[in-house]
Amino acid sequence: MLKHEKTPPALQEWLISKGEEYAPFDPLRAKRIYDFLKPYLNLKCRIIHLIGTNGKGSTGRFIAMGLEQHHKKVLHFSSPHLFDFTERFYCNGKEIDAWQLEQAHQELWQFDIVHQASYFEYATFLALILARECEYLVFEAGLGGEFDSTSVVESDVSVFTLIGTDHQEILGESIEQIAQTKFRAMGQNVILAQQYDERVYRIAYEIAQEKGASLRKVLGKQHYADLAFQEYVQRYDLPTFLQDNLCSAIEVLHFFGMKFDFENLKKLSLRGRFEMITPRIIVDVGHNIDGARAIRAKFREKSVILVYNSYREKNIEAILRELLPIIKKVLIISVENFRICPRYEITKILEKYKIDYGEFCIKKMRDDESYLVFGSFSVVQEFLKKYQETRNTKWK
Repeated sequence: MLKHEKTPPALQEWLISKGEEYAPFDPLRAKRIYDFLKPYLNLKCRIIHLIGTNGKGSTGRFIAMGLEQHHKKVLHFSSPHLFDFTERFYCNGKEIDAWQLEQAHQELWQFDIVHQASYFEYATFLALILARECEYLVFEAGLGGEFDSTSVVESDVSVFTLIGTDHQEILGESIEQIAQTKFRAMGQNVILAQQYDERVYRIAYEIAQEKGASLRKVLGKQHYADLAFQEYVQRYDLPTFLQDNLCSAIEVLHFFGMKFDFENLKKLSLRGRFEMITPRIIVDVGHNIDGARAIRAKFREKSVILVYNSYREKNIEAILRELLPIIKKVLIISVENFRICPRYEITKILEKYKIDYGEFCIKKMRDDESYLVFGSFSVVQEFLKKYQETRNTKWK
């Protein structure tokens, strides 16, 4: 039977039934589902596929904002979300309304084959349903590359952000293995962001040659930094890593024959990406060494109190070592998540490097101290929940 005759459950109920975001994994399942849905979807939009370790969310949002300046209807699909599933679906300046998502779910659920999809795969296909009404889809991959569910669709351009070591348990232990997994997802047109590791460039060019793909490397900021760019950076105090991601977005717009209007470009609207909650509280969902390096570069020698926790599979020692020059003290925030590292493992590292530490308590935050909340989406989410409770501030 191709279509399901029963009444579908509510979207939230259905997502809960799916369990973990990326489990169980079957590299062929998403392709099988997409091949079935393809005639029904009949997609007409241009597709910008974003793949990488760091910077996908902000690069994608800059691209969407730039296209919107040219009066294009754009859907930006990103992941994960902090508070509400609708955060993953951004269309022309705002999140998709819950009723629109529910409507897309009702339409998608009718196909029996889609019931096999994992949580993330189902979100991917919801994005494709919504994208039928758009001219452009900014399609952000999840953890992977070659076998990511976003890779089943043929893209107009593949955009690779910074590639580093993260999710090694899924993607491979070495930078070479991770890069190969991600670059295998490239289409015929490739834009490659600036990389820290020369091995990443080598692998990108090798795979592009194998596939006969056209590859363009994003140049240094000085190549793009005209007066309007510089004024935009100064207006919003954009950290270096966001400037780099904006440069990648500039190249994407050039690919489609468009330019940014920096005089009228709004501030980046993306939760948890070096987001200033108050002048003394910054939250960032970074969770790996490259993310820590980018944050350290922004703060330079300024000392902050780090509100921190981490998933146990992360290289916590390397991350804290990277942040060491800017850390005044570490406050460990409690997070209810089975992936969170046991407290004693973090304190052992802090003691090794003689870093002062304590337990985080929202009520003990001081107005004369600067705080950086960092470590994962779960850490930022937990902090913002506590902040809301004490300051009566409503978050989505």
